[in-house]
Amino acid sequence: MRRAEKDDGSFGGGHWRLPCLALMLLALGAPGNAPAQQLQPADRGEDQGEGRHGSRHTTYRVINLGPGTIATYPHINARGQVAYSLIAGGGIAGFFYDGAAVRNIGSLGGGIAYVNDLNEAGQIAGTSLNEQRIENAFVWSAAGGMLDIRAQPDRGRSYGMAINNRGVVTGSAGDPARLFRWSAASGVEDLGVLPALPGPATGQALNDAGLIAGVVTIEEETTHALVWTRGGGVVDINTLPSVESSPVAVGAGGEVAGNRFPSFDDGGDRPFLWTAATGMVDLGIGRGSSAWVNAMTPGLHIAGGIAYPEGRHRAMSWTPSGGMRELGTFGGRTSVARNLNTRGQLVGFAEDTDGAMRAFVWSANGGMRDLNRALRHAPPGLVLDHAMAINDSGAIVATSNAGLVLLKPDHGGRSGHTVGPLVAPDRVKAGAPLAASVAFVDGDRVGTRSVDWSWGDGSGGAARGIVEREGASHARASHSFAAPGRYTVSATVVDREGRSTTVSREVEVTVDDGASASP
Repeated sequence: MRRAEKDDGSFGGGHWRLPCLALMLLALGAPGNAPAQQLQPADRGEDQGEGRHGSRHTTYRVINLGPGTIATYPHINARGQVAYSLIAGGGIAGFFYDGAAVRNIGSLGGGIAYVNDLNEAGQIAGTSLNEQRIENAFVWSAAGGMLDIRAQPDRGRSYGMAINNRGVVTGSAGDPARLFRWSAASGVEDLGVLPALPGPATGQALNDAGLIAGVVTIEEETTHALVWTRGGGVVDINTLPSVESSPVAVGAGGEVAGNRFPSFDDGGDRPFLWTAATGMVDLGIGRGSSAWVNAMTPGLHIAGGIAYPEGRHRAMSWTPSGGMRELGTFGGRTSVARNLNTRGQLVGFAEDTDGAMRAFVWSANGGMRDLNRALRHAPPGLVLDHAMAINDSGAIVATSNAGLVLLKPDHGGRSGHTVGPLVAPDRVKAGAPLAASVAFVDGDRVGTRSVDWSWGDGSGGAARGIVEREGASHARASHSFAAPGRYTVSATVVDREGRSTTVSREVEVTVDDGASASP
């Protein structure tokens, strides 16, 4: 499944063990294509506007999507629906935001669900554990719920990796893994193997025309990118010398963008763009020592990053006509472009002068803008650190110290309430009081709410006092833990219409000598 890669530009890989999927090479970014490209000068973003596709004064309202750490990268479609998986409370759950409310999509019986892709119809492809704790590919929709699409129930695991706008899913199934295609009309189709490279294979991306891009594993460490079409079958597209190659995205015309290692000796990631006419074209590394692709639009605009020998990174944009461009930082060493839309807006994270990660949105005309400076009526203490997905209307999914959030361009009207981070010490001694607080705001600046506290040890209760003034509020509470261990403290804020939002954080409770133990 598409798991969050490291933020240092390195690839992830290996055979699939919870919570990662075999054969996946995930990177932070990549540079250009096209011959004789010129690397454009870096520009340092300092809270600039967004240019012609977004007002210089665009602001965003914040919608809480849920507490916890992301397990797979979130996805957003043109309708503003969001699909994502979060690690919280010792489990991994999948969620769907329909534009008004968040729902847990459930599982196939094993209580764990990884969301790997979302299409424009609101269908999700992913992987869930069944009652026997075996991984099974699934398709989920609000109307139909979760459908198990494993190829052969008695032939091992299956993984749903990607879904197109026609409802076609690809991934891998069986032991050893085999590339598959699924649709409601045809069911699961085994797409076969490469005769010369009959190793485990998985589909990782596909377009609406049905071209599937995937990867085959050879001798455990070596991988080759491949494509499948109805007319041509499975084809090895590793036409450049590479010990590893893996696709990231497929263009509308069947182009494949991805990343490769020319050799294990040089240690440098390099991006590629493949077409049936040109084969695999190396996109270069700009002025850096390596580079990578993170995402590509159907029209071949690429987002990614460039790494330098001294350890710094730069977010990167590449287009066929303009080549490669570094996007700068907020004064720190590192930035990475995570995703982009068809309007030329890229999102990701950039470090500031103190080395703190800040979520950004970038466009060619507007430069790099710190999204923390673009929020309307945000609760005190809220910090956005990584923007991960954006749709063509400019709605952005980002991580924050209050969990995963959705940023919607503010067009006026009602905006509901937003909850900030739960503030509490990281550590407290058993028997000593732990003071906690939470701040929240209401875009309409009216209404009465309630706050319920849960301390993770079986105790909880409603907040006795809520301080509110002109839509800005906070609640405080205190609790003493009887035993040492790690506890998840949560605050659930309920608005005047009955909608609830939960934020949480872990607290370590120690014994008198500073030692701790699990409860």
